[in-house]
Amino acid sequence: MSSITQAKAEAQKLIKRYNQLQSEAKNANAIEARHKAAEADKLVSQISALQLAITKLQAKDREKKVPSKKVATSEKTDQRVNQEKSHVIDRIHHLEEAQNKTQAQIEQLTRARTELNRLKQQANKHAATIVKERRANDEKLQQELAKLIKKKEEEQSTLKKELITVKQQAQKDSELLKVQRDAARAMMERQKNLEKNQSSSSHNHKKLMIIASIVSILALVLGIIIASMFSKPSVPPPSSAGNNQYDKSINKKTTKEQNIKPMETYRDKLKKIPLGPFMVKLSGGVFKMGSKSPYSDERPQHEVKLKGFSISKYEVTFEEYDWFAGATGKQLPDDNNWGRGKRPVVNVSWYNAVSYTEWLSEQTGYDYRLPSEREWEYAASAHSETTYWWGYKLEKNKANCAICGSEWDGRKTAPVGSFEANRFGLYDVIGNVMEWTFSCFRPNYQNAPETGNIWKWKKGKCLKQVARSSSYKSYERELRTTKRNKFSPNEVNSKIGFRVVREN
Repeated sequence: MSSITQAKAEAQKLIKRYNQLQSEAKNANAIEARHKAAEADKLVSQISALQLAITKLQAKDREKKVPSKKVATSEKTDQRVNQEKSHVIDRIHHLEEAQNKTQAQIEQLTRARTELNRLKQQANKHAATIVKERRANDEKLQQELAKLIKKKEEEQSTLKKELITVKQQAQKDSELLKVQRDAARAMMERQKNLEKNQSSSSHNHKKLMIIASIVSILALVLGIIIASMFSKPSVPPPSSAGNNQYDKSINKKTTKEQNIKPMETYRDKLKKIPLGPFMVKLSGGVFKMGSKSPYSDERPQHEVKLKGFSISKYEVTFEEYDWFAGATGKQLPDDNNWGRGKRPVVNVSWYNAVSYTEWLSEQTGYDYRLPSEREWEYAASAHSETTYWWGYKLEKNKANCAICGSEWDGRKTAPVGSFEANRFGLYDVIGNVMEWTFSCFRPNYQNAPETGNIWKWKKGKCLKQVARSSSYKSYERELRTTKRNKFSPNEVNSKIGFRVVREN
């Protein structure tokens, strides 16, 4: 076999191997494809070298041949060589194109792999963030739950202490009553002995009998009154009609209506809006707070002396509160689609009401706050000692309640000032809405001080705030100027509003 034939055979093997590498590179991964491309480059170099060798061998072979044959075969040989050369060049071009495609695929796969790694890193980072946020939320919820449990435990502890105090007081009252009864019996026994020893003097006997009877009756009555003042009733509260009869029976001599002079009214100027609420200036005085009714939280009735203060003529309206909310960026309370304007503001918590008074203080330079229980009851009763400020009977269209005979009864609030004012010039102290006060709730008035506008709370955090009077949904048993209600300071509903007080 000649050298030219061997070179051509070797070139065919290299071309076949090159085609095989191209086919394998298409299905290989990026690293393997890179290796295949490098091997293909070497094959191309080898094929080019073989091409040059074949050309040289063909030239030498032509020189060795007989001149006669050289002329005859030269054209054919040149043709064949040129064809093979053209074929090899075409194959080389194809190989170069395939090499370029392979390189492009390798670069594309490399970019895809880089992007995949980036996406994996991003996904891992996002997953770690989510896990961290969930852990933080879980920890926050656990802390809030722990605080709530602690708060409830404190409330339970406070209630237990109050219950123990009430039980101890009831036990003391029961023992006191027993002692008084024993004393009365001993006195009666003593009287009987005196009757036997002093039978000779009938006149003195009769006098001593009368004195002993009076003393024993007084002791029994005193013991019953003291026991009823401090022990809780064992039966449900009677109806309001019964309360009226009860009040009339214990107040046979009702206080005559005092000749009250018209109170001074005014409105303070504010910085951001023209004027504040209408205020009524009261001079203060002495009044009886609480009642003698069966409601234990309104007993004992006691005398209180107050210094002068000013209280708003009307319940604070939506119009007034909306000015405050707009000026401070607070959320507007819901009006239940009843309308805003002159209707009393509702759906406000105790904290919302306090914020409004603080804003009034900042705007006017005067000390505004919520009224205390004492101030509220003094202003609402207006020196009356009857169930309502106008008397004992629930008269028609005197207020807005569930059964008061007004157009708003039991459905919604009435615009402020829709009914007659009391003798201090205050409107809606019965019905319409209950009103927040500054005072913390106590179960009764035991040990209440005689003087001072505010009975200060000394037990730390206040769990329940007092809201006084009644609302548009109240029935007769809840309608009175002495009515007390207790709510969480966070309570928000359509039956609670407020009015304000300013220090004189």
